[in-house]
Amino acid sequence: MGGRAIGSVTAAGARVVVVGGANTDIVGASSAAVRANDSNPGHIRVSAGGVGRNVAENLARLGVNVSLVTAFGGDEAGRALMEACRDAGIDVSASIVAGDLPGAHYLAILDEWCDMALAVNDMRVLDLVTPAALAEPARAALLAAACLVVVDTNLPAVSLEWLAATVTAPIVLEPVSEAKAGRAAGILSRVAALTPNAAEAAVLLGHEVDGLAAALAAARELVALGAGAAFVTCGVGGTAWADASASGTTPAPLVSVANASGAGDAFCAGVAWAALSGRGARDAAALGTSLASIALGDEDTVSRRVTPEAASAAAKELD
Repeated sequence: MGGRAIGSVTAAGARVVVVGGANTDIVGASSAAVRANDSNPGHIRVSAGGVGRNVAENLARLGVNVSLVTAFGGDEAGRALMEACRDAGIDVSASIVAGDLPGAHYLAILDEWCDMALAVNDMRVLDLVTPAALAEPARAALLAAACLVVVDTNLPAVSLEWLAATVTAPIVLEPVSEAKAGRAAGILSRVAALTPNAAEAAVLLGHEVDGLAAALAAARELVALGAGAAFVTCGVGGTAWADASASGTTPAPLVSVANASGAGDAFCAGVAWAALSGRGARDAAALGTSLASIALGDEDTVSRRVTPEAASAAAKELD
């Protein structure tokens, strides 16, 4: 498909297919500065998570018809996670259920500022989302009917390459982490939009990206490599964005942070939602930022306060 423009997807009642991670989140928030090699007082919560799943739930809360293609473990945690997806309005009928593997888990420790100090993920079950599995008739038909496909780099690199070569709908790509962002390096020219943070952009480009000015240069460079649009997030520094016709920056609003874990996923959902609305990169950056700010202010990884009205109102405040 090439780097198709982000605003070229408009479709009422569009079906979005998200292919990526779903896992059980175990998040421990320290009440004070994190002390290494010691027990830290705080509080712990368990919830449904995973980059792809979080993007899908945000889209469902925005009124989008969304299907998730992922792999669930055959254990109790995997079954509970699948049910949580259904309860959130996400269609999981095309997902894989592994009888002999545990469900994916993500364990995060937050510091006293509610930012991630350390995380460990066990996503082995997602290795089952292979090109052969994606090519099975029911999944292939679902992908072929999609108006937009969102992928994350929890998938094996060969699966990302298969999707890039096979899917005809525009693709929005979330690079997930520094450790996994490199899996997308070979398909940049086939994505309509990608949403790395500065560290992930540095992995994709092979050089440091430090500060908003560097992020703007990185966004332009990613577009020059073939991406339809690029959004490089810099936390409180704001977001740099670019497409083939324009580039710029969007400020980050002041937010009392309750949980930083789901902000990037919410941003990606905002970019996808903008594509479905036929909006350009500037509006996509504003919508992504507005959803990220809602996520940051909520202890839940996906905020129940996400609605089309709330997202649009928050985006207008950035004008």
